[in-house]
Amino acid sequence: MIPSPFLVILAAAIAEAALGASLNADGVLGILGNSFGRPGFNATFDYIIVGGGNAGNTIAARLAQDPANYSVAVVEAGSFYEITDGNRTQVPGYNWITTLDFPIGQVSTQTSIALNTLPQPGYADRSIYYLAAQTFGGGSAANYMGYHRPTIGTFDKWATQVGDDFWSWDGVYPAYKKSCAFQPPDYTKIDPSQRILLDSAAFDDNGGPLHVSYGNYFGPSGTPLQNAMRGVGLSPIRGLNSGKLIGYGTMTATVDIRTATRDSSETSFLQTAAQRSSKLKIYPSTLVKRITFDAQKRATGIDAQANLANVKLGFHLSARKEVIVSAGVWHSPQLLMLSGVGPSSTLARYGIDVVSDLSGVGQNEWDQPLVPFLFTANVSTNTQFQAGNPDVVSNAISDYLNRQSGLLSGVGTGLAVGFEKFPNNTRTRFSNTTQNWLKTFPPDWPEVEYVSLENAPISQLQTLLGTIEPDQNFLNLNAVLLSTQSRGNVTITSADATDQPDISPNWLLNGSVDLEQAVAAFRRVREIASKWSIVTAEAFPGPTVNTTEAIVAFLRQNMNHLFHGTGTCKMGRSNETSAVVDSRARVFGVTGLRVVDASAFPLTPPGHPMSSVYMLAEKIAESILQGN
Repeated sequence: MIPSPFLVILAAAIAEAALGASLNADGVLGILGNSFGRPGFNATFDYIIVGGGNAGNTIAARLAQDPANYSVAVVEAGSFYEITDGNRTQVPGYNWITTLDFPIGQVSTQTSIALNTLPQPGYADRSIYYLAAQTFGGGSAANYMGYHRPTIGTFDKWATQVGDDFWSWDGVYPAYKKSCAFQPPDYTKIDPSQRILLDSAAFDDNGGPLHVSYGNYFGPSGTPLQNAMRGVGLSPIRGLNSGKLIGYGTMTATVDIRTATRDSSETSFLQTAAQRSSKLKIYPSTLVKRITFDAQKRATGIDAQANLANVKLGFHLSARKEVIVSAGVWHSPQLLMLSGVGPSSTLARYGIDVVSDLSGVGQNEWDQPLVPFLFTANVSTNTQFQAGNPDVVSNAISDYLNRQSGLLSGVGTGLAVGFEKFPNNTRTRFSNTTQNWLKTFPPDWPEVEYVSLENAPISQLQTLLGTIEPDQNFLNLNAVLLSTQSRGNVTITSADATDQPDISPNWLLNGSVDLEQAVAAFRRVREIASKWSIVTAEAFPGPTVNTTEAIVAFLRQNMNHLFHGTGTCKMGRSNETSAVVDSRARVFGVTGLRVVDASAFPLTPPGHPMSSVYMLAEKIAESILQGN
């Protein structure tokens, strides 16, 4: 990790702001504590946001900065990742630590909750680790920072499904643009020979405050991967943010290239709003136990307590207008059920009074299974840095601190990310059931994504190899299934918010449809790798896994996921029994309550959902401010 000087700078900045106070150019005093609420003291706000993640911080910022001068509370179970997790989440090149090789294992930390699925029959009865963020910034503080947008047809399907043209492409594209302050590539730091396929017209000059860029580093594997994808029939497209995905392009990332650090919803939306609005109050390390309702089933506020083992400090926050739940795909439905909104049979089991009997709460979870591969390479990847090679580590830290460049200053990959519908020679081998299922998706909806990372699971390699030699380099190429049929669920295990829910994504559980796609994606990755000039061997699973039976066995034992679950508080029409919220994210059967996060998606958009979570928050803020 980057040594103490980096942390000293951060600590000094925090100390100066917290203890010194300051005067602005107009002589107005600013005190850091003014932005924070006081746990233990009851208070009233116009809007209460439960969860300070991607959506929560975005909608809070838009409401708090509106000329109507609304008061807004943001209540988050975690704290600030810059303080509680050192610099690990700030430095883009450290993105592998949590998701690929976390030193202390799969456990909850101050910035994340370690959930484990119920045994998954489709995954050989394995219980799979599923991290949920517990920090201001939410998923944007813990993910790989990949930012791209879905397709035009995605929103034709979304708008039709929920019965509201508010969600058509023409309606959502301006909202995508509104969030982003685009930074073009800096070719004094990025190798100019690397072909970045750029679509700068997908951004507005006055967008923001979220910085979207290409980072300051792409590894040497990217250009050969572009060539490999072109070699198997994928066509280049100019970026992945203009409503087109089928082909290959360069993915943007939420990295602020000025400092070469992660830009999350906390560093962008929340900090900006806190500086500009005195009506925004932040409640860190605060667990919401339940939403309260009056006799007319209007959400009136929340019961909360300090989320600390040695403090049982309870208090109540009241909402004049609305409570907005943004706790994520697993915890938003959990909070609804704990508050009496959900399947009546589940609520009765735990003695919870029913406020609104909604059978869809916790159902319809749509996920993206991942097919993993690991290859050896004849170019430098992140392997030696991960393994602690002293020279590599020293050079990387020097480049980062002194020039904001090198392998720590960007995601490292993303120069070539591929999306496609399975080619015809593959489709003809699918069963009629699978072919008919795939026909239900729009023509521009890709069925599979191919994404590489120049990282490797070091502990796994050390177990397999003993010692990683100084000349060894590994990288992965994964296939992600985007048109799956299986749907998962989540349910509560008690009436206590401190007890984690049972989660079950149900990967590969629907019979042949998803498994046939997984086998096809497996073979397609090998086809791409065979044309990837820097690949020297397939390290995992290895060439002996080559029959259909062996491939299926490997997939069930080794497939994983990308933490992209959605839909557990699904948006839909009022006559749709599985729907939880209407097309403006209002919970059915009550008033004054919305769910605004990925759990409210009516579908999982193809690819990475972060951009669409920001968009959802922008659109619902727009709707609220228009009086809807």
